[in-house]
Amino acid sequence: MKIKSKEELIDNLTADLAWRKKELTTLYNNVETANSKNLPTALRCASVLLYAHWEGFVKNSAESYLTYIKFQKLNLNQVNSNILALSLKQKISEFSITNKATLHVKFIDFFQNNLNEKASFSETDSIKTQSNLNSNILKEIFTTIGLDITNYDLKSNLIDKQLIKYRNDIAHGNQPPLNKQEYKILHGEIITMLDNIHTDISNSAVLDKFKKTIQIINEIN
Repeated sequence: MKIKSKEELIDNLTADLAWRKKELTTLYNNVETANSKNLPTALRCASVLLYAHWEGFVKNSAESYLTYIKFQKLNLNQVNSNILALSLKQKISEFSITNKATLHVKFIDFFQNNLNEKASFSETDSIKTQSNLNSNILKEIFTTIGLDITNYDLKSNLIDKQLIKYRNDIAHGNQPPLNKQEYKILHGEIITMLDNIHTDISNSAVLDKFKKTIQIINEIN
């Protein structure tokens, strides 16, 4: 996949979200119109796929954003701390687990003298949902790509104790642990978060938030 421009990134995010919302709308309507006999099945299907689209969109949108950043071909000294850390992940890991002074010095030398090299990382290997996209994993993904997690932190209980718990309960063969009204509220909350993720990543690309901020200090004589 090649995403070279802001427009391509936003179009990719929009198309991915559109088909997911279309399917989720169908499932929502199934829950809404189901009779008492069919309602448990409708809730099971809707709850499991609501989680699936949550995980799928977060993963795909984060990978798409990193793909776009990668195609900007910026140097390490031109990217923000998040993308710099991602690019140096292997070196940081080696630095942290070794007691060898030679490797410590080698890392520091690289950090001081080689930041004019191109930022490089694997966008697909960098985003891991672990098939359990809870609030902690979401925070790690957002930190990896440099997005503000603040507003999503407020939804941690919703993600962990409703969305994921319901999915797990159903996947283990249990009856749906929620009723029609509870599902409708959860559905609305998740759709809102998906829309916000689309907006946040789009804005980050448009505003070049992945780039290093250059601070200009005016000296007053």
